[in-house]
Amino acid sequence: MTVDQVDPLIGDIYRWFDVSGVLLMGIIGGTIARQRGYDIVGFFFIAMLSALGGGMLRDILINEGQVAAMRQPEYLILAFIGALIARFTYFNGKTWDFAESHGDALISALWAATGTTKAVAYNLPLLPSILMGVLTATGGGMIRDVVTGREPAIFGNNRPAVVPAVACAVVVLLGNAAGLQAWGLILGPIVSYALFLVGYYGNWRMSTAQVAPVNETAAQVTKLARIAERRSRDVARGLEPKSLRSWRHRQMEKALQRRIEAEVRRGKRRQQAEIDADEFLTEFTDDLAEQQLADGKDASKSDMLDMVLSDEALTDELIERLVARYQARGK
Repeated sequence: MTVDQVDPLIGDIYRWFDVSGVLLMGIIGGTIARQRGYDIVGFFFIAMLSALGGGMLRDILINEGQVAAMRQPEYLILAFIGALIARFTYFNGKTWDFAESHGDALISALWAATGTTKAVAYNLPLLPSILMGVLTATGGGMIRDVVTGREPAIFGNNRPAVVPAVACAVVVLLGNAAGLQAWGLILGPIVSYALFLVGYYGNWRMSTAQVAPVNETAAQVTKLARIAERRSRDVARGLEPKSLRSWRHRQMEKALQRRIEAEVRRGKRRQQAEIDADEFLTEFTDDLAEQQLADGKDASKSDMLDMVLSDEALTDELIERLVARYQARGK
């Protein structure tokens, strides 16, 4: 069911605003062409895209057949008239800015309603119907901005344009679902225009802040896991006598000192060799505590380690193998 079929009076009002909107959008497009320094061809094309781009994109996606803007020549004529008006009239100043923003918002609200109604007439599902309303309202401006090499105004840190269009589409769909199509076509644009006024006079901007709650949650989980790991290692260290832990530590330090001297003789800087040895000792001690916590009361592995640490040759061989393993793990 189209707008004309809902109510003749509402259809006439929409028709009048529709053709007026095409003329206004043609003027806005022509004004942008003037600002960009385009010739008359540029004026015509930018005016046409501004005034008719959204409706043409909607009709192509719906696969209606012949695009409405091409089937009714008055649309093209009005868009080109708007281009000529902008070509020979210089619009600027606060009065023009006010008229442009408010007129654009009003026409976009009505176009969002007509786009949604047409989608319903072609039995589109809920989300595509809302999308058709949004594209009808904002598609022309978006295409115009892309063609003129500008970032589309609806994408970043501007007064919301998509949100009012979505609100209008939702109201129209609710009215259609309740059997109150006429009320939906009346209230939808009113809600959309009211949201525009809130954004305009309340300086409402769509936030461009970058948030990543998934990453933040993952970081928090990782932090908690590290805290739990440190606590478990502290518990594991507390299971052993302090004198035994000190003896193991001294044996490892002696072996690492022998390794440092050997690496210095092979040409490695002493300072770097000492740093590497400290990092290895810390990592080995933490891994040992974690393994002891996992093994519980089974002391066989600890006894085997103590036996190895009692022999210098075996200790040196153990360190060589562990260093190679940690280096491979760190790559």
